[in-house]
Amino acid sequence: MKTIKTMIRDTKKKAFTLIELLIVVAIIGILAGVGVPMYNGYMATAKVNSAETNHANVKSFVSATLTKCSAGSTTVSLGTTPVKCDGNSEAWAKAFRTYFETINKNPYGGYVTTTSSSPVLGGTMISHSGNNIFLRTNVGTDDGKTKYSPASGYDQITKE
Repeated sequence: MKTIKTMIRDTKKKAFTLIELLIVVAIIGILAGVGVPMYNGYMATAKVNSAETNHANVKSFVSATLTKCSAGSTTVSLGTTPVKCDGNSEAWAKAFRTYFETINKNPYGGYVTTTSSSPVLGGTMISHSGNNIFLRTNVGTDDGKTKYSPASGYDQITKE
């Protein structure tokens, strides 16, 4: 059977001192001070990359869809919606905007598509003129400023 002195001595060996706890808290604070800014930098870069990828995917999809029509298809499907190939570029731009609103996500949290030539961060302009569909995406920068893809002008895809 243990004596009271033995029990007290055993209890003291199992506890942390105040100094040890303060050192652990200081180390956690230092790690958080370094880690949080790095995490935010990674997130900003990921948003820019995601917006650039969205633009490339939109451009590729619009080109491929209009090529199907040029190759002789009478209708194509945008998701579950059939679209007739004989529509004008205005109808196509609207159909593409509707389609991409349902499948894409803006990495910055705003709307996905617009007709404005100055979309919000992460937004893509899908517009038309004549037989052309125009694309422009505000991919942004790591510090949250505006940067467009393509860098100057618009991507132009002609409906033949």
